[in-house]
Amino acid sequence: MKQLFMAYKDFTWPRLPDSLQMQNQKYVDVLPQPESGETLQELGQHGRVVSGSGVFVGEEAEQEWEALCACYAGGGSGTLYLPGRKPVQAIFAELSLQQPLRRTYIVYRFLFQELLPQAKQPGVYTAKTGDCLWSAATAAGTTPEELLQANPGHIRWANELTAGQKLVVP
Repeated sequence: MKQLFMAYKDFTWPRLPDSLQMQNQKYVDVLPQPESGETLQELGQHGRVVSGSGVFVGEEAEQEWEALCACYAGGGSGTLYLPGRKPVQAIFAELSLQQPLRRTYIVYRFLFQELLPQAKQPGVYTAKTGDCLWSAATAAGTTPEELLQANPGHIRWANELTAGQKLVVP
């Protein structure tokens, strides 16, 4: 049976939000092509954005709002449980009050950003034609600084790597 509740870290919504949207996006780059228009290049996927709105109603509304605010203020990532979906790791990115605060009726909006799991990268990255330190580090799932530290003396010029050059990935 699928779950019919919503929770994040130690906060469980007393009732499901009134609206819940999930947005999927991909990184796409537009590459101009001389004399033939442009080409789109798919560069990977963003984590999903989960947003919505809801109300807290009744004598407990103010306490529920304060508990949700405390959950938001806690920062960091946590497990987001959505009705009818598998749990995901996410960051509670936005929380806003949608009307003046009333003790027994509180309207709010929220937004979560999903954290995609880091893929296990191989221990060696082979540079391609046109690679620079930044593009190699991005493709290998690390930072340019970490790539430099892992390859002392092997990277002569960060703006252009030699095609076929093997780099240790930390």
